[in-house]
Amino acid sequence: MHNIEVRDSTLLCLITLLFATCQKEVPATLVKENWRVITIAPSTAANIQALGVSNIMVGVSEWCPVRSFRDLPRVGGLGAPSLERIAELNPNVVIVQGRHDVLEKYCQQNGVFFKSFTTDSIELWRQEIGWLGNTFDCQDRAASLIHTFNEQLTKLNPQHLSKPCLLVASRKNFDVADLLVAAQQSFLNELLVAAGGTNVVADDTDYVYLQEELLPELNPHIIFELHESEAEERVLTIWQKSFASVDAVSNNQVYSIFKAQSLMPGPNMIETARTMSEIIQRQKPVR
Repeated sequence: MHNIEVRDSTLLCLITLLFATCQKEVPATLVKENWRVITIAPSTAANIQALGVSNIMVGVSEWCPVRSFRDLPRVGGLGAPSLERIAELNPNVVIVQGRHDVLEKYCQQNGVFFKSFTTDSIELWRQEIGWLGNTFDCQDRAASLIHTFNEQLTKLNPQHLSKPCLLVASRKNFDVADLLVAAQQSFLNELLVAAGGTNVVADDTDYVYLQEELLPELNPHIIFELHESEAEERVLTIWQKSFASVDAVSNNQVYSIFKAQSLMPGPNMIETARTMSEIIQRQKPVR
């Protein structure tokens, strides 16, 4: 019991330190009642909703899947945001994922606080939650969200099964082609490892386009499709047409795990990890 208490105390101290570090970039001139936030990052929108501060939002991206924001104005996507629409909504905070020089310059010229995240790992997600918690006065909720996620991830108990898996983020409709797969530096790979799997794609990056002819050599025992694809009962049939000899296909171990936020580093990551874990736990250990 003593060890558990020390571990939890240490975790809470680390979370507090994380928030203190994030505090440097908080737009201190803003008043709580005057926040008007636009985010062109669907994952950030999901994080804001999970933190219970949805009321600060005045606009979201064209592809935002968060149901509670479905009636908010859309301002386009990161590739082509509508500056005119953004101006109409009169935000004082704009949040994006990745780099966007045009939008950043627009914000600088118009006195709008601009924040860019690059959230492609679980740790960077924790940092984003910390910043949002500090900025929008919901530090306790942010700390709780991180603490709960960490506990749930630890409880997956993979038992070191290390089943070889392939994580498919996108492919051509009705065909096993143009495969975009998660590699070692993706948050999906982190979830897979926590669930007891091993990624057959060893590339030291986040996502790669995989040459289909390499599939028999990689020979995954389980294939997870995490994109919106055909009806689930058709997925195995599609793989059988071209790769019937791959273990995952010959053993009927191809699974479609599609949820609106399955490809987003957000609070629902744990659901994806649980689903992977449940499937992997049903398999026999690798000898």
